[in-house]
Amino acid sequence: MDQAERTETAQQALVYVGIAVAVVVILVLLWYAIDVVLLAFIGVLVAILLRAPADWLSRRSGMSEAWALAVVGVIVLAVLVGGGTLFGRGVAVEALALVDRIPEIIEAFKRELAQTEVGARVVVLAESSGMLSSGGGQFIGRGLGLIGSTFGAVANVLIVVFFAVFMAAQPQPYIQGLLFLVPRRRRKRAREVIYEIGNVLRRWLIGQSILAVCVALLTGAGLLLLGAPFAVALAILAGLMEFVPYIGPFVAAVPAILVGFAEGPQLALYIALLFLGVQMAESYVLAPLIQHRAVHLAPAAILFAQVLMGAIVGALGVAVATPLAAAVMVAVGMLYVEDALGDPSARPDA
Repeated sequence: MDQAERTETAQQALVYVGIAVAVVVILVLLWYAIDVVLLAFIGVLVAILLRAPADWLSRRSGMSEAWALAVVGVIVLAVLVGGGTLFGRGVAVEALALVDRIPEIIEAFKRELAQTEVGARVVVLAESSGMLSSGGGQFIGRGLGLIGSTFGAVANVLIVVFFAVFMAAQPQPYIQGLLFLVPRRRRKRAREVIYEIGNVLRRWLIGQSILAVCVALLTGAGLLLLGAPFAVALAILAGLMEFVPYIGPFVAAVPAILVGFAEGPQLALYIALLFLGVQMAESYVLAPLIQHRAVHLAPAAILFAQVLMGAIVGALGVAVATPLAAAVMVAVGMLYVEDALGDPSARPDA
């Protein structure tokens, strides 16, 4: 090997080392900024949700995509402002009152449990682990307050809104930028994968949004009929938790049942039966009607994604685990199962 060849080989080696170092640096930065990355992903989901009615309006009316998106944006903004004006203050006051009453609710729950021998043992075990101590109640209250303040922080909202607006208005430059990272011969297939992921996420988001509204309305109506305190706040929580399959409904039911225990065990039982009935209606009636064209992931895959993301990121990771798992499964199905293994039938929504 002459001097020129050795020089060229050394230069190639330096290029590869530089690329490797750059990849490692990017991965480390993404790891430390994982919350921002996930907030950006939520922004992409909101953008997809905004584009769905805008695309429908554009097809039906012949309106340009930009004008259709503007109309949808104005409608959404009007609904948010109107809803916030009419109900925002009441819901906020109710939610804060619920957080403040959590220690009192837990104490009432402990008193009800302690009236039986088995319940007394449960209380002792829970207090020894710190789950039902007054400090534990204060910790839960502070935790819920922290979650609310985190998700309501101006910076996080701005990140989501920024990504949603710019992605919804002009998605093509961002898609094209991703394609530039792929070898030229694979760009056509990469584009197909990106659009299929977008289609799957759009179907899932639309279906889950409709389910969330239905669950919130059914839960709110039931709680109001039962005379339960904080009915509106608990109903909104039940609707939001519908975006977190399997774990979400349980998380929404726990505070509602605890609130019922603070009023009496009979109300707690009725509230538990209400949530059970709503979830049965959602699982066997609403979901098959609404989500029949949406992505279907195996329950074990969803739970694994939720546990994994929860362990890595926390509550924010659990919130985005299902759509993130759907996107990953589409990519795996198309790039590995279809292209590498030659099996065209393996898709999450097949």
